[in-house]
Amino acid sequence: MKVLIIGATGHIGSAVTAAFERAGHAVAVLRRPDGRAPAKGRLPVEGDLTDPASLTRAAQGFDRVVHAGPPLGEQADLAGVDALIAAGVPVVHTTGAAVLGGGPVDEDSAPDPHPIVAWRAEAERRVLAAGGQVIRPGMVYGNGAGIVPGLLARKAAERGTGLYIGEPGVRWPVVHVEDLAGLYLAVAGRAAPGTVWHGMSETVRLDAIAAVLGGGRAESWPLAEARAELGGLADLFTRDQDVSSAKTRRLLGWNPARTSLLDWLRETR
Repeated sequence: MKVLIIGATGHIGSAVTAAFERAGHAVAVLRRPDGRAPAKGRLPVEGDLTDPASLTRAAQGFDRVVHAGPPLGEQADLAGVDALIAAGVPVVHTTGAAVLGGGPVDEDSAPDPHPIVAWRAEAERRVLAAGGQVIRPGMVYGNGAGIVPGLLARKAAERGTGLYIGEPGVRWPVVHVEDLAGLYLAVAGRAAPGTVWHGMSETVRLDAIAAVLGGGRAESWPLAEARAELGGLADLFTRDQDVSSAKTRRLLGWNPARTSLLDWLRETR
């Protein structure tokens, strides 16, 4: 396929781009007019997530558009989705577990997004109505980036103990970025139009992550204190989620190879 990837220099997008290249697809990457040049051999296509008309032009002529770019806010994100749909090319769009509610949920559960990302449910609806696909990753780790080696590890180093926000026992779905990249390949190649897919390899307690990062020690970071530093993002750390990817695994044959974030942390620390 001829594939345009948005967000190719980001944490998820860089792994997805490499996976599509290894699979033999003809890959192009969106590049802002003032952005850095892509890696050698990658075709740059000019476009800007804040300029919807440029996205429509950029997407034309491709078999798929994979949107793994950063969220920019309701107005920009919805306008960007509409612009890509207007190009008439199927879109594989990235949202995340935060679009789902707490407790046990799966691919067929209705969105119940956290207020900090409330518009993502509407973005999903528009993509699905146009025959595209939606991928909801869990918390992404690996390849030296993500919240775990970034924010959580930094706070543990600052405090001398691992930190979790609010009450103990909160669970999050997680996935290694290389396993997630394989899911994008499967969705682009085999998934039916208008479908939702979950990229979660396991569910992990945030206080267990904190304990590993703290060398066996972990304590609560009070929510009010965390909000003062992180804003609304802090509330995401208190939403207990048990997100299933069983349907995705069964129908697409997606089988993550890295199934223990805690073991990965112990091995890489």
